[in-house]
Amino acid sequence: MRTSLQIILIILFSLNLISCKSEDTDKVNEPMSKGGDALGDVLDPIGDGLNDAGDGLNDGLNDLTGGGSGGSESGSDEDVPIIHTKFIKKITPGIAGVYGCYLGADIKQTDDGGYIVAGCHAEKAWMMKTDVYGKKQWEKTYSLGVYIPHFLLTPWSVIQTSDGGYLLASQKGYLKTDSSGKMLWKKKGVPGKPAQNPYYEDVIEHSNGNYYLVGGPVEEQAIMVKISPTGSVLQTKFYGGSCADDIFRSVIESNDGKLIMVGEKTHGNGPYPCSFYFRYWKDIWVVKTGKNGGKIWDKTYGGIYLEKGQDIVRTTDSDGYIVLGQKCGHGGRIMDCGSVYKAVILKINEEGNQLNENFLPLQKMFEYGRAQALANTHLGGYVFVTASVPRPNKNEGKLWIKKWGSGEKNMELKILPNSDGGRSIMRTNDNGFIISDGEYMIKTDSNLSYE
Repeated sequence: MRTSLQIILIILFSLNLISCKSEDTDKVNEPMSKGGDALGDVLDPIGDGLNDAGDGLNDGLNDLTGGGSGGSESGSDEDVPIIHTKFIKKITPGIAGVYGCYLGADIKQTDDGGYIVAGCHAEKAWMMKTDVYGKKQWEKTYSLGVYIPHFLLTPWSVIQTSDGGYLLASQKGYLKTDSSGKMLWKKKGVPGKPAQNPYYEDVIEHSNGNYYLVGGPVEEQAIMVKISPTGSVLQTKFYGGSCADDIFRSVIESNDGKLIMVGEKTHGNGPYPCSFYFRYWKDIWVVKTGKNGGKIWDKTYGGIYLEKGQDIVRTTDSDGYIVLGQKCGHGGRIMDCGSVYKAVILKINEEGNQLNENFLPLQKMFEYGRAQALANTHLGGYVFVTASVPRPNKNEGKLWIKKWGSGEKNMELKILPNSDGGRSIMRTNDNGFIISDGEYMIKTDSNLSYE
């Protein structure tokens, strides 16, 4: 009897264990909701981003002008806590030396949630790594050189590479460091012509693992250089016409895994295609190539006077792109640009065909072109940063940040008097933005608040 009772108790206890184990397993395997999934349900695909916001010009951006803006994606947030931050900091180096150029021309978020800042100091290339709050962790200078005649305008581009290090490009060349900023290798000059400046404006790491640098003019043409992860030159290509000053300002990987480059191409003044004031007679220029630089198509957009392309991002509604540029219908008198300079928002499809174009007045003019940068927002919209001329027209520019798009809250800010313009903007992993105007680093939230 006692033995039978023991057997029954053992059976009941075992069944209870099985039941508990099954219940726990079900809980573990239940679907988990992800914070990002909710966004997908409310997205209004944005090819309409430009269209839904406007009034009469192909439903463009013109309604936004009174509202209340370098290759633009968010940083990696895998295994990194997302910390929501806002701040504005003047970029001041702690390294001794003579102040020789603007600092902080490019800023990118790094995989740990902090930032890498690239610029120059004491006529040397310079990088600073900060934490997520913009507090300096390290800074270093490198003997890459600075293009002295226009050092205040010298573009700097930096990316964090997939190995955790950094690649910096400038008008003199490029260099690679490890994650602590220790230089691993550098290359000066144009491949095969070390004495010739390449004037690099932008660099990306492609999904194929190689790096692409663009810039110019080199012997009157724009340049693209493809290099391996160890710095070996794999391809050098030149694009453009026979007149000086054809330039690529930005490069991104295309929707189909190739390359899209944007810049400016000289067309000259009517019967004088290579006239001295060539920089006043240009078009926005977009070129699509294969991964080895073979041209698929190139197209220009603009009129008989001055247009310049500065930045480009993919659209989120279709296989196309948004191009940011600037325009001045100066009528032959470049000084007239002071009152008629405009920002240009151009939408094209994968074949380069223009879908619409919109103009935003009151951009501050500069002879060599005004710094502009463009990024995607997390809701499928767009945000640009440049310099404005505030009303009433005064001899000062402000940093102009503008956000728009269907599904987005259309907003704009004008801050920091005497700002040089938008050197860079990038969406951060908290869906805010990190911005450089060459002197300040500004971290905003998704609604452009920075304090």
